[in-house]
Amino acid sequence: MRISSNDFLKYFLLAFFIIYFFIGSFVYKDYGITTDEEFQRYSGFFWLEYILGFTPFENLKILVGEKLNSIEGFTLPNPADFPFYGVIFDLPLALIETLLGIEKSKDYFFLRHFFNFGIFFVSSIYFFFILKDRFNNYLISMFGLFLYVGSPRIFGDSFFNNKDIVFLSLITIAIFYSFKLLNAFNWKNIILFSIFSAIATSSRILGVFLPASIIAIIFFEMLDKKLNFNNLKKIILLILVYFIFLIILWPYLWTNPIINFLNAFSIFSNYIIDIEFLFNGDFISSKSLPLSYLPIWIFISTPIMIIFLFVMGYGLYGKIFSSRLINIENNKDNNLWINNYEKKDFFMFFNLSIILIFLILSDVVLYNGWRQVYFLNVFIIYFATYGIHGLFSNFKFFKKFSKGIYFVISILIINIYVEIYRTHPFQSLYFNKFFTSNANEKFEVDYWGLSGRKFFNEVISLEKKNLINIGVASWIPLERSLALFDLPMKNRFNIVGQDYDKAHYIFSNNITEINKKINNKYEIPNNFIKIGELTIRNSVVYTIYKNKNL
Repeated sequence: MRISSNDFLKYFLLAFFIIYFFIGSFVYKDYGITTDEEFQRYSGFFWLEYILGFTPFENLKILVGEKLNSIEGFTLPNPADFPFYGVIFDLPLALIETLLGIEKSKDYFFLRHFFNFGIFFVSSIYFFFILKDRFNNYLISMFGLFLYVGSPRIFGDSFFNNKDIVFLSLITIAIFYSFKLLNAFNWKNIILFSIFSAIATSSRILGVFLPASIIAIIFFEMLDKKLNFNNLKKIILLILVYFIFLIILWPYLWTNPIINFLNAFSIFSNYIIDIEFLFNGDFISSKSLPLSYLPIWIFISTPIMIIFLFVMGYGLYGKIFSSRLINIENNKDNNLWINNYEKKDFFMFFNLSIILIFLILSDVVLYNGWRQVYFLNVFIIYFATYGIHGLFSNFKFFKKFSKGIYFVISILIINIYVEIYRTHPFQSLYFNKFFTSNANEKFEVDYWGLSGRKFFNEVISLEKKNLINIGVASWIPLERSLALFDLPMKNRFNIVGQDYDKAHYIFSNNITEINKKINNKYEIPNNFIKIGELTIRNSVVYTIYKNKNL
């Protein structure tokens, strides 16, 4: 019995997902801990205690209260001061940790890492079907899937970034249901879309752009037509279901839904954090970012292949959009699309363009690269896939040599995956080939202190003392990396911060909140010598200094 090419691709796709899940389940414990993870866990327990206050589960309340009281750290913010953060990930994980009776810090952080990966894994399945729905081509959709999973920074962060990657994953899932709604504006799709877009928004307020853009498209389709009261009823249902589930899933909205929702959006748009950090070789303030900040960060930390395909795909659709806009009066339906495929392209193009313009021109504070807007990756890969599709639908030359083009694309994707393997478990520190050397001299590299775990392991291999004093020439709270160690090893370290006279070793990763060119807060004393460093693709991640006198 001969297997068709489509059947072969289906089996290959299934094998990919099985292997991908197996690899993720095997390597999720390899990653360090970031500076934000303890706060996210803290926030989960804070809101879990709040919810339990409405229930009769007294024993559970006691356990959660004990957990909450055990979380401490002199640099750890109080969740009560940041109530607008979504807890769609952190609250369920706090409940699971409590019910399973997990006590060791490394175990509950590894649990969070596994679920973080699991959510992204599920989103990758949804993303494939988004592409399959749009392009109706298994091979092209699989290429897009490989790029979605294989962008190194996204792959690395998918194991520990339970804010930005969780939001990216939830947005991707919600877009799948957006496409379903664009296919058929019926009651079932309205309810599913409303629920999943509410889930995404409960993670981060910017998720509101999904229902807003869907409603805008529906109204646009109603222009120059008789008023459709049935559609108006459906829109009202969409809004109601969306806000009902948003309120249910976001405890911050329970006390005053409308005011708190508006506050959350206002805080996102005008959040002020005044720090200085390294960008393109200069120290800049987070309050006065150059217009080039976001485009440059996306460009230097995304594989060149993805950038090239995205620019081509975005440009190809931009050309179609411009043509539809210019000739809109000649379009019998007076729309910016002529079929359902183009409507989906418009939906993705409109959202990406509006969000980029808003982020670049507004006062939204971005720092630590572009991680706060990693959700844009679903749009970037969508148009990168559109670029692959466009090669064959717009250029006869490429269509004639399609097998050769597919082979080249496959080799380039394999090269990206080889890079993921080579840089494991530091894929999240990836810079593309334009910045393979000394990226640390121009940009922040390990801004989350992910490498702290490796640093402590390295010091243990060098030092036999029972108590090792560690100085920190960095803004990051290095002590949080100790959460991934058992108690005997934790107790061997004493963090002395910038009290370098007491330090046996100093950790330095070039991450500061001040301008190092004019402030010597983190200057290494003369009695310390450099004894080692971690480099990723010739860029220094951290340096170890040892005290010659101790």
